[in-house]
Amino acid sequence: MKFAYLLFFLNISFVVSAQEITIVSGNYKSLKTVSEYNLVFDYSDLTVTDFESEEDYLQKTMLEKEQAKPGNARVFREEWFSDRAYRYEPRYIQAFNEYFKKGEIKVIKDRPDLPYTMKVHTTEIYPGYNNGFTRKSGNLEVTISVFKTENAENILFSANITDVKCNYAGDKAILEDFDFHQGERIAYGYWNLAKFFAKKLRRGIKYN
Repeated sequence: MKFAYLLFFLNISFVVSAQEITIVSGNYKSLKTVSEYNLVFDYSDLTVTDFESEEDYLQKTMLEKEQAKPGNARVFREEWFSDRAYRYEPRYIQAFNEYFKKGEIKVIKDRPDLPYTMKVHTTEIYPGYNNGFTRKSGNLEVTISVFKTENAENILFSANITDVKCNYAGDKAILEDFDFHQGERIAYGYWNLAKFFAKKLRRGIKYN
């Protein structure tokens, strides 16, 4: 039993450490006084790993779904887009805000009245798979940028975050390795992303 627990925690540590962040412009110092962010999500120019475009991936997968069961193609396409607001974004918001237990920093979606905006731009998704016999975690690549809401061209901070694993991250939405729904797998990536960036943000503000 102790060995099983050790493997579990080693696995969680690996998930966190696998992610990498590269600051493109600005620094954490410029964010020291910000306590609330207007949060926006951007999926423009999104690519899917191993495909020329997002649409190429959708067309191939829709064909496979439809051949398996008529009507599945429509359901798949609808969920691919609706899961953004229904699964991915709430998971990011929850994990980020929960990391700051005292509420010292928080993100609030669609609050353009706030002076600072945090934009989460997803540039690449690998959905992964789980067919009940074999599974592979998904993966995200994201650019997070911060700017004054009234002047989006003036970027105060921008960073690329790569190798964000889309797998169980310790929340209780579903059991580990039972992520059969593609939307749930990808949503775990946003959970991991939020915790990772919140940790980097706190450390960056503290030591800069």
